[in-house]
Amino acid sequence: MSNRLVSSIEIFIYFCLLAKLMTSPDNSQEKTSVSGELKRNVLGVWTSLANGLAANAPAGVTALYFVGLAGLVGGSMPLDVLLAWLIYLAMTVVVYEWSKEVASAAGWAAIQRKGFNNSFLAFFAGWSYWYYYLTFTAGFGLLGIATFAYLISPTIASSYPYLWIPILIVAMLETSLLMYRGVRPSSLYTLYTGLAEIAFIIITSVALVIIAGPRNTYTPFTPIPVGNNWSIILVSMIFGITTFGGTNSAIPLAEETKNPRVNVPKGLLILQLLIGFTLIFSSYAQTVIYGVNNMAKYAALPDPGIIILGRYLGPIAAALYTIFVINSFNSSIIGSQNGQTRMAYALSRDGLVFPQSFKRINRFGVPGFNIIITGIINAVIGIITGLILGPLEAGIFLITTNAFFGFVNHILGGIGLGLYHRRNHTVNIFKHVVIPLIVLGTLGTAIVFAVYPAPPYPLNYASYVAAAWTLVGVLVYILLRRSRKENLDKFGTFTL
Repeated sequence: MSNRLVSSIEIFIYFCLLAKLMTSPDNSQEKTSVSGELKRNVLGVWTSLANGLAANAPAGVTALYFVGLAGLVGGSMPLDVLLAWLIYLAMTVVVYEWSKEVASAAGWAAIQRKGFNNSFLAFFAGWSYWYYYLTFTAGFGLLGIATFAYLISPTIASSYPYLWIPILIVAMLETSLLMYRGVRPSSLYTLYTGLAEIAFIIITSVALVIIAGPRNTYTPFTPIPVGNNWSIILVSMIFGITTFGGTNSAIPLAEETKNPRVNVPKGLLILQLLIGFTLIFSSYAQTVIYGVNNMAKYAALPDPGIIILGRYLGPIAAALYTIFVINSFNSSIIGSQNGQTRMAYALSRDGLVFPQSFKRINRFGVPGFNIIITGIINAVIGIITGLILGPLEAGIFLITTNAFFGFVNHILGGIGLGLYHRRNHTVNIFKHVVIPLIVLGTLGTAIVFAVYPAPPYPLNYASYVAAAWTLVGVLVYILLRRSRKENLDKFGTFTL
């Protein structure tokens, strides 16, 4: 009871400090009019990478994704995380190369436009990535923070089955208000708390490795724990790729970043190395402390990270970890919704899909109305799917439906990168051909395994939802092609 009280007090203090931040004057940004132009030169290297750090939510990854990976590969989890990181590093190289050529709120739409010079692929990227950000915000961020209490104490679910709804609404209001106050305050919040998460994970992982003593071994970085079955490792690695999802989310904030074609690439590289080391090391520490041969039991625990830290480092460490996980989900809402609002802003700016009010800039230099409406939409989607499937299952379902769009756009981005540099006679064989081929092969395989063999209900319907959203997008494009051809031809061409 005392441990829960301490945790509750710390959470209360955290939200009080956050409320103070939201209501304090913002002296870092000039007041701007409703000019339709985002505030320029607001972010630097670290504040731009903060959006990717927030979207990835490292503490949340260690709390949830590690459980799933352990259930698939047991004691070989660190090997799986390492291989997944190498694949995501290849994906980041593609984004890194594009970030030196494109600086636009349209993000992936601008990338596809520059790569293929094709209005449909640019529109498809805008249409699909808005959906990607929507489902990630609602599924991982809002439903993640809303259901985490159920994972800590399953009895809460039976005693208060609808507690997740007010938690979700509060999270939506709090994050939307923070984003409304400007991109710099929200970026500073996600940067400082995100770096604190990273530091906590690394420090506690070092402590666990030391405590493990003679149990430390190279075995977790081999397929030995799964009987040298490389097929299991490679198939599960596809799921492992998602543990690094969101780390490239600095791209949508490029228009608001100083010298974006220099600072955004720097931020992408720094963050990928930082997140990669943290998650790989943490997966190793969790494995050796719990036991390489005991990871099947680890996967059956409701909250293994909290249990392990409580057992070996004490209740304060467990309470701090709980707070960091909650904050991780909270930050993830901001990281992914920033991308969602910037894509809607870019579409609205070019007179497509969204009303002109979505490009209106408030006095803090951000699309305020856009942020408010987007937050409401995300909450409604989270609540509706949560009521239909249950909040935890709904979160997994929403994330699964968007995987196809993330994979396809990365594949197209890699192909377009080679075509772009070929047209400009600047091809680097390794960066513009070999790396995109690796991305194509890996993510193409991931798409196949996502639909065959069919996953269990309700995840088997995820591919149908993705297909339906694609079909609607094609129909919308055809209609816009007839009525707003000039707007479509312009979309994705703007870049700083």
